[in-house]
Amino acid sequence: MNKNQKSRVMGSGLLAGAAALLTLSCADHYDGDESWAPQVQNATLQSPSASDIKVVASPDGSSMTITWPVVYGAGGYAMALYNVNDPNSPLLVKTDTIDGCSVTTNREEDTNYSLTLRTLGNQKYNNQAATENTEYRFNTFLPTYAVIPDGSDLKTWFAENPIPEDSTSHLCYDLVPGGTYTVSGKIDFGGHQVSLRSSSKATYANITMGTGAYFNTYAGFTLKYLNIDAEATNKPIISFSDEPDERIKDLIAEKGYYFIMDPVVVQGCNITRLGSSLMASNSVKYDVRVVSINNTVVHIDKTLPTASSGAFVYMKSGYITDFTIKNSTVFSREHADCFFMQHGGRPKDVSDEEQRYVSILNCTLCNIAYGKNFCDYHNGQTTYHYTLKNTIVEDCGKANFLTGLNKGQASDNPTWDVNNNTCWRDGADASASQTGIKNPGVWFTNDPEIDAANGDFIPAAAQQEAGQGDPRWK
Repeated sequence: MNKNQKSRVMGSGLLAGAAALLTLSCADHYDGDESWAPQVQNATLQSPSASDIKVVASPDGSSMTITWPVVYGAGGYAMALYNVNDPNSPLLVKTDTIDGCSVTTNREEDTNYSLTLRTLGNQKYNNQAATENTEYRFNTFLPTYAVIPDGSDLKTWFAENPIPEDSTSHLCYDLVPGGTYTVSGKIDFGGHQVSLRSSSKATYANITMGTGAYFNTYAGFTLKYLNIDAEATNKPIISFSDEPDERIKDLIAEKGYYFIMDPVVVQGCNITRLGSSLMASNSVKYDVRVVSINNTVVHIDKTLPTASSGAFVYMKSGYITDFTIKNSTVFSREHADCFFMQHGGRPKDVSDEEQRYVSILNCTLCNIAYGKNFCDYHNGQTTYHYTLKNTIVEDCGKANFLTGLNKGQASDNPTWDVNNNTCWRDGADASASQTGIKNPGVWFTNDPEIDAANGDFIPAAAQQEAGQGDPRWK
């Protein structure tokens, strides 16, 4: 809907519900200076025009401030904000009576919103509340650059529709919700920041990776709301280029590293039969500043003929500065002999002050790196920060999964933030083995009751009550 729509009376369904809510909220009041009298008195007021409403996101995108112009003589404003990703089942986000002309609230990515706003009367000056609510619709989707038709081979489509060489924008390519796509080989995005997504959070698009297929980049890159079948490819889904532009070299320090400053994101994806890595680099010394894996399920299958021994996240000569995985499940149906994350570089190679973060939050991890340290990289650095919270770990790493995050070294040199986890190994509680740091937090000792071999990740009642594991499994 166009943002410049006119104010109008709400209709049935969501609109009628919001109108009723706002009507109930309309308490005439005025909290201003008693010595001040507005020019508008004895009037029926109007609600702010939708065309004058503005929405500004916070720098980190987690909140937004909605503003509107003052209506003189008003006693305040009644507002209701809805998530309308599903127009048939709107979800109330916030309702309030506002004395000023703005409200700040939480902001979700890739969400359609509907705001209803009504000017309240002011009994002191005999001003009556507006008879109509204003509806303002907006969304938090990155603007679409192009829509790729259903049934396309993405390699062919991008060859026929190349990214303009002079483009410096973040380009978002929409895939049709429920559509089917193939990737027949390497797609090289070079230094262009690209997002591939289904245009619906509720209905994913489907991608089948062909033999030798992968996405190649030396810039920020995002995959969102996709089902990806990786069985046929022996390549990482995301590969950091062997030939990066020299302009991204030594951006922070002259130590020969190439810096990817924009985030690499995998969000809302289901990836099946992954025999190689989710993302990897070869001999180029990369510093990827931010990697985020969120609300994603990855099935690793090292039994495939095309499988490699590569780590789930593999940086042969470089490293990731800030790695976060949350609300996600990474599993193999049988013990997989691959590291979860492996780095060849370290922040100290760039600067003694460079910090490095590894955060695992609300995840379910099964059968990864069984019999070896969970992660493999330089350990014991005072500039390292590890966070492990609300996570269920089964048959991952050696008996001491915790120090396996630090390549097996028991050390208080890194900063540790650990609490509310379960570690289950070979059918028994392994919490007593989680030692080597001053405060290993609370570890549950009961069976989490998950079954990776059969794809059953619904945890036991105790873990559910404690908020452990990927929250999708309930």
